[in-house]
Amino acid sequence: MSRYAAVVCLAVMALLLTGCPQGDKGAGGGPPTGVTKTLDLWTIWNAEPRKSALQDIVAGFEAANPAVKIRINNLEPDGYKTSIRVALGGQNPPDIFFVWSGEKMLNAFIRGGNVLDITDWMDTGPQPWRERIIPGSLARFTFDGKVYGIPYLLQCTFFFYNKEIFAENGINIPLTWDDLIGTCETLQRNNVIPIALGNVQQWPASHFPCVLMQRLIGEQAVEKQYDPLGPGDYSEPAWVQSLVMFKNFANSGFFNDSPNSVTRENARALFYTEKTAMMYTGTWDFARFSEGGEAPEEFWDKWDFFNFPAVPGGKGNQEALTGTADGYIISSKTRHPEEAVKFLQYMTQVEVAQEFVAKCKELVQVKGAVTDENSSWYLAKYARMVEATSEIDPWSDTLMEKSVADVHLAGIQGLLAGQKTPEQIMADVRKRQADVKQEMLVREQGGRK
Repeated sequence: MSRYAAVVCLAVMALLLTGCPQGDKGAGGGPPTGVTKTLDLWTIWNAEPRKSALQDIVAGFEAANPAVKIRINNLEPDGYKTSIRVALGGQNPPDIFFVWSGEKMLNAFIRGGNVLDITDWMDTGPQPWRERIIPGSLARFTFDGKVYGIPYLLQCTFFFYNKEIFAENGINIPLTWDDLIGTCETLQRNNVIPIALGNVQQWPASHFPCVLMQRLIGEQAVEKQYDPLGPGDYSEPAWVQSLVMFKNFANSGFFNDSPNSVTRENARALFYTEKTAMMYTGTWDFARFSEGGEAPEEFWDKWDFFNFPAVPGGKGNQEALTGTADGYIISSKTRHPEEAVKFLQYMTQVEVAQEFVAKCKELVQVKGAVTDENSSWYLAKYARMVEATSEIDPWSDTLMEKSVADVHLAGIQGLLAGQKTPEQIMADVRKRQADVKQEMLVREQGGRK
């Protein structure tokens, strides 16, 4: 074990043993006088404005429920993926915690018995909770007909671009993959780096072949591959084809130098300091490029975004958006299920959701949350795109089983480094999927004995 890994393990162990997050616990280190029940909430909302917006939600809930205390633990998103798995393996997991939908996290946690079934709460009362939530997103938190959590934000990925650089170079929005290649070639000729890419965290680069797969064969054909207990074996030739297309694109020099050594944060800086013309990223970066975010003021009005272009001849919906909902679930081990549910119900009240939108300018999955009054130009544009689309396809790295996704992501990183071929990557993925399927079948058979 490396020194870094040892430090991380010790930190996580300390956190689990104490059962306390890093946030403020009130005077004296304990809950306020009169508090009878304390719940821990773990989240990746560690940056502004989300961090403060969540604190405001908690403060409002506690004011309405003075006998309950919610302790927030704000974790860095990529590190969270490991920390939450370690916590769920212990005896004191957080009561409420953030998840991405899909096989990699939510479905795996449900299969492992770590998530509270909240179906009964969804359908009781004169105005059922279910009716507040956007149905398409709630479907991603439904497993075998039961509801296991609440989607809160719908995130999609787009090409963000610098309007001034496009105008100066006579570039129109690319509508096809070939158009995008032509756009990048024009920028290159004019000594502009086309696209910022930071792939230290591995998943950013995977979004390119992910969308290419959808465009090539369609959502239904792609999603059949993901369930490790289903028929999917990743033998569809388009998996290799999408990686070949991405390899050729990357080898054309359309990204900044050494993307595997560049973080997402540094890639954002390349974009908003106008060293690159584009960046393929998600709606989670809206706030970072706007007033109050990390981008300088002179950049706030210079950017816009467009959907991933079409792949001519592809069988998929060429206008589909790419993304999925993320949200919150409750631990099956919580000692306070009623209070945990009550908090999520409070969080999804339309007035509370509207306040979150006003502060964060994000697409909250509560009906009526986004209004003309609390929106921004980019949120309004995004909401119109979501309303107009007939299809939103999830990212492959969240829908794949975790260890299969890890092989795929590492392979794409190796592809960028010239160390792996598309054929080698998919051979590794197919083998891992077959091994996972066998391992899960053995566990299921053992559980029935």
